[in-house]
Amino acid sequence: MNGLAVLILLVTMACSWLSRVLLLRALRLRHPEEFAALGQPSRRQLESILPQHQNLNLQFWKYLWGEKVLLLEDKHVSNLAWLARLSDTALVGSVVAFFWSAGH
Repeated sequence: MNGLAVLILLVTMACSWLSRVLLLRALRLRHPEEFAALGQPSRRQLESILPQHQNLNLQFWKYLWGEKVLLLEDKHVSNLAWLARLSDTALVGSVVAFFWSAGH
């Protein structure tokens, strides 16, 4: 059971990473003004745990979970934002399932 929980955790982590990369790319190419308003974060900056990059990460997280990304009226970007939200939710659920299975 722990092996399955770890596998699900890794898959959801990969989905979350991929959806964010695709969303950043779509924003950079389709909506450069929105991308500039976010501080033009790179994938490496959002993956970094350095304190100087945490503000970009927090700003991107607020943008993703806020309503502004859905107000762009771009179906491609909206779908990527929903995919990123869904994968983040699945990631949280898989972490909970992992700890639950580790406790039993």
